[in-house]
Amino acid sequence: MHKIKLFIFDMDGLLIETGRLAYRAYLKSAEKYDYEITHNVYYYLTGQKEDAIRLGMEELYGADVPYNEWRDAMNQFKNEIYAEEKRVYKKNGAVEILEFAKENQLVIALASSNHQEKIAEFLKVEGLTDYFDVIISGDEVSSGKPNPEIFLAACEKTDISPENALVFEDSAAGIEAAKRAGILSILVEDNITDLPTRKGHYPLLKDLSFVREKPAPADFQFFDLHHAKNFLAKKELYL
Repeated sequence: MHKIKLFIFDMDGLLIETGRLAYRAYLKSAEKYDYEITHNVYYYLTGQKEDAIRLGMEELYGADVPYNEWRDAMNQFKNEIYAEEKRVYKKNGAVEILEFAKENQLVIALASSNHQEKIAEFLKVEGLTDYFDVIISGDEVSSGKPNPEIFLAACEKTDISPENALVFEDSAAGIEAAKRAGILSILVEDNITDLPTRKGHYPLLKDLSFVREKPAPADFQFFDLHHAKNFLAKKELYL
């Protein structure tokens, strides 16, 4: 058992509802270019850096379709939705678990594949900026999740060993990165399955039914951050 001294949080889909925003943009892009989109496409691609997402789209739809245009449209629609709504919305339990970390004098790090400017903007909009001692963006690492670089960088910047850290993630790529870093992990999956799917002229070339059949190999999994916080309170941060 190890004493937990550092909480490392992902941002998108974990602390804030950017997963729903992103999937709505996936749908709008799919409608514009008439290609198939499913929840598992989002789950398969999420948590990775932009270049990896584009490679993933080529894998899913083939090299002969304009997948880069589709991805460009996704990003454009995501920006348009955000500009209109001017919110990204905190997840249930987000403030609660951050307050819990502060009360227990833990170091709090954010490790997000998003760009530094977007991280700063989204945290400010939702009033979360002041909770974090360290923020590491995708711009600061050479390899994205599932590579463990970003989580190891959080440990290095805070001078806390991976064995004394705990990662909070919503994606399989993030959980795999934590595992490779030797850090305990909690999965709080971002549930977007109430949103629609669509068929299209350009079908998926890969069966993605496996994506959610086998849970990501997290050490713990909870429905939301509220339940994760209650579990940790009972454990007194020895895991």
